[in-house]
Order: sequence, then structure tokens, then C-alpha cells
Amino acid sequence: MNIKALFDTAAQDYDRTRPQYIPCFDEFYSTALGLIPHNSQAHIKVLDIGAGTGLLSGLVAAAFPNASITLADISSEMLSKARERFNSNPNIEYSTLDFINAPIVGKYDVVVSALALHHTPQEKLKGVFQKIFDALENGGHFINADQTLGTTPENEDKYAQAWLNGAKAKGCTDRDIEVAIERMKADKTATLQNQLYWLSEVGFIQVDCWYKNYRFAVYSGQKPA
Repeated sequence: MNIKALFDTAAQDYDRTRPQYIPCFDEFYSTALGLIPHNSQAHIKVLDIGAGTGLLSGLVAAAFPNASITLADISSEMLSKARERFNSNPNIEYSTLDFINAPIVGKYDVVVSALALHHTPQEKLKGVFQKIFDALENGGHFINADQTLGTTPENEDKYAQAWLNGAKAKGCTDRDIEVAIERMKADKTATLQNQLYWLSEVGFIQVDCWYKNYRFAVYSGQKPA
């Protein structure tokens, strides 16, 4: 399945459905934002991997108005929507990037990501973590808000049912559900345990999961100073 084509198509409706598709939307994103360990006025360089329409970057920009933020995504359509969101903000840059297969250029104080890395084949995710590690300044932080796979098929079924119940409760229509399930066919989700283990393996320290609601988790790691 072509991930770029999938998300180019999804771009038009992405922001409307995101709060509905994530039943724990507020806690999920606020936890990720709260893990950025800098003063609100700090002049930090931030990379948003798989930035999509810029939802997470928008939160970062509001909380850290002096931050320089680079939005990287494989989908040019998603980045076009992001440009509309930021309306020529001089602190925002854009990069069309296939983070699975291409190198990450530049050095950053913080790398963030939301609901993007689970599209990475499991055998390549550790390599993506290595690229992120290498792109961080010494002492820099990586914060990921993403999906996790159930530790057993039974637990994964519980994740799926909890998501379905939550999405419907948030107002998703039957068509919205169908679209989401079709998009999920591109998911390559790994278990939380494996994701945290791979972070540690590539050299991250202070690795921990700070929030989890069924399949949705927020975790982070730090590059040693």
C-alpha cells in the first residue's frame, strides 16, 4: 500500500476527524507537549516527523512561540494543509521526507512525532529511531505520541473494540469508521515493549512511557549529554 497516496487523499478531511479518531485526544497531545523540557520562551529547534497537517506542531508553536519548527512529511498534500495552518509563520519550515528510507538532515533540540511512526515496518523502526537519535543535539529529547500493538491477539482485540466504542462516542459516522479501518490496513504497529526496547538499544536514556490508553501511548527518550 502506498502510504504517500493514502495520506495525500486523507489530507482534506484529516483535521476534522483527528479528535474523533482519538478518543483520548486531549490527554494524548497534552502529555506529549508537556514532555518538552524547555522554558516557554526558549529558542529551540524542533523537528516534527510525519507532521501531517501540522496539528502537533501547531500546539508546539503556541506553547513555544520562539521555537524554530521543521515539519517533515512524505505527503506534499499534508504539508500544503500545514502551510495554510501556519499562514507564512517565519519560524516554520517544511520538508518532504520519507523518513523510513531517507536520511534526516539537520540537528535539533527536540524531535516530536504523533501517529506517524506506526506506518514504519517493524524491522525498520529501530533504524528510524537511530536516525532520530543522530539528528538530536547532545542532551536532546525525542517524544512520540503513537499507537501500540496489543501484547497478545486477545489484547489487540480489546484495543480495537475500545477504539471503535470511543470513536463512535466522539461522533464518528459509519463512513468515518470505514475510512479509518481502510487506512489502518497500512499500519505496521509494534508493541510498546519493543518500541521502548529499540529506543534504548540505539542509545536513548531516560526511556519511559508517560501515558497509555489502550493502543494510544506517549513515550520519550533523551540523547545523552
